[in-house]
Amino acid sequence: MGLVVETLGNPYFACVTGAAKDEAAKLGTVDLTVVGASLGTDLVGMTRMIDDMIQKKVDVLAFNALDPNAMMSTVKKAKDAGLKVLTFSDDTAEPVADHFIGGFPQEGAKQAAKYVARKIGGTGKVAILEGVPGNMSSILRRRGVEEGLKEYPDIQVVGVWAANWDRAQGFQKAQDILTSNPDLKAIVAVNDEMALGALQAVRSAGKEGKVVISGFNGVEQAVKAVYAGELAATVMVFCQEEGKELVHTALSVMKGGDKAAYHVDTGTVMLDTTSLRAVGSMLGAPAAK
Repeated sequence: MGLVVETLGNPYFACVTGAAKDEAAKLGTVDLTVVGASLGTDLVGMTRMIDDMIQKKVDVLAFNALDPNAMMSTVKKAKDAGLKVLTFSDDTAEPVADHFIGGFPQEGAKQAAKYVARKIGGTGKVAILEGVPGNMSSILRRRGVEEGLKEYPDIQVVGVWAANWDRAQGFQKAQDILTSNPDLKAIVAVNDEMALGALQAVRSAGKEGKVVISGFNGVEQAVKAVYAGELAATVMVFCQEEGKELVHTALSVMKGGDKAAYHVDTGTVMLDTTSLRAVGSMLGAPAAK
């Protein structure tokens, strides 16, 4: 099995690949190779790594569709070469792989946006940080955010900025947003790295506690920030479950069996400060300062 991700530097993809490696080692029947590009915007580099997997004639190829349209032909090329193909996290524009493994990002993003809207009293200026423009996850998450905010007519979306899933770019874009919108009430980021970058920018501007920030993915640092009240919310996408399910789905398609649904749902759930602290209290965790 060959597993290709857009970048191993992103905590989410590190989680998925780590879980897949652990599951493959546990089962002992999957020879798993994992590779990733250095940057989450390197479509050429990612395509080259996928081509290498095709040349090596792996039985099952899994990758996240960095470009949902361009990578439809990548799926077709792999299938024409006799490979089983799984997409995960980011699907292609049309369901051309054997299966897609992941959650339902649009609904999760919508719920997070609505939570942020309620948090700021249903009124004020809100900025959106999207990922890589044209990426399916970014498209669906942004769509969910916009749907959620649209339910609050007194909220003004001041714009959408692309921060390419990157913390440093999230910091830089948030700085620009805060400079041009000093009365900003909230930043809704469609991944945690960008949200954590925005949090740094808000702190640098001396506005911590005055600008509500949410993220998406549920990586460990973001969950801790939500528990502490530094971020308002994140959407957990169960990256470990994705990694495990990739391995089990690969085995299923190789054995000739198949799952009924094209989309293998690994779940999403919104986590906010109140709910996390309630769970923490039940488990005996120390109160957040």
